[in-house]
Amino acid sequence: MFARLRARPSAVTFDVGAAGLRAAQCRRLRDRAANYTGQTLQFDRGPVADAQAPAVQPAQLARLIEQGGFNGRSVALVLSPPEVSFFPLRLPDPALAQPPARVEQALKWEVARESRESAETLEVRYWHLPRAQALHANVMAVALASETARQWCTAFEQEGLDLRRIEVSPCALARVGRELSAPGDNDLWGVLDLGLRHATLTLVIGEVPTYIRTLSIAPQQWTRLLAEAFELPVPVAEQLKRQQGLRPTWDEHGQADAPASEADLPDLCTRVLRESLRTLAHEVGRCFSYLMQSFPDHAIKGLWLAGGGARLAGLPQLLEAELGIPVRRLTSRDEDGATTAPDPAGPGEAVATPTPTARPQEYFEPHTAAAIGAAILDLEAP
Repeated sequence: MFARLRARPSAVTFDVGAAGLRAAQCRRLRDRAANYTGQTLQFDRGPVADAQAPAVQPAQLARLIEQGGFNGRSVALVLSPPEVSFFPLRLPDPALAQPPARVEQALKWEVARESRESAETLEVRYWHLPRAQALHANVMAVALASETARQWCTAFEQEGLDLRRIEVSPCALARVGRELSAPGDNDLWGVLDLGLRHATLTLVIGEVPTYIRTLSIAPQQWTRLLAEAFELPVPVAEQLKRQQGLRPTWDEHGQADAPASEADLPDLCTRVLRESLRTLAHEVGRCFSYLMQSFPDHAIKGLWLAGGGARLAGLPQLLEAELGIPVRRLTSRDEDGATTAPDPAGPGEAVATPTPTARPQEYFEPHTAAAIGAAILDLEAP
């Protein structure tokens, strides 16, 4: 795995999300069986972080580079929906054959029209999509507010950090899934990123992210459903969810409010969340079916789960039963060894001055996969 990686270290990649921060730096190893090693760092703003709370500041990131033992001052930033938006578009082949700068300019006007934003306020990049039947989109445009990009560039520069690039999480996660599974050109597979407030599904044809959609269900909703069902404060409900997890198979006849011992809590949690989980599976299944209409000769190979919500015990098995396809956590560890332990910050605890833990390791977990995927891009040979 990661055989195409260079020996030099990557930039320090920061995945800044609603729940907190994940960071990684990777380098290739030439004298060991494992092809790479990485340092990881994480801290949480808390699983029930206020949506209005300030984001992680670049000054904090600069300090964390020192505290975490990372090397260098080059950094990369990973952003996720809704900060970045994706637009599958179709342009005439002659237009796509133009130099990239001219293609980007053309796409900027198309994105502005669809998003009802001014073209001058947007940064737009793109990649080509696989050829499909009928009039399927042939290019994926990704848009970021120009002001957001400027603010990050200026802030990092003021801290003496060189912001090498801004990566988008669907591409970073697809890169990790590609390395773990080595898909064929006719394989259709997906990555479901379960963030705190948003769940983003990326469907990939071969190695190309082809369909990206934000779904209606997110892990924060599960916490609130449990809090309402059991009449618990939200932080306690979050702790219950993390510690107990789900029953890996459905119990169609139980009642959510039935008397139970602690051993029965996964059953109760599953009953409370049953409809939400099935809605999530239904949305994922519809997305796969939609893409299969344009690629009928492709085979669905499975679904990876990423993000903090992927650590919920029992979730892969339940989604696999609903979807009828393999579902695995996006981790380089054996699935049986995947951790579902609470984050170091503890349920509901907002960390003002986090103490990071950074260590060499030969594996990564679903919640650090986006940062790892962004670091891999730095190491790949041209």
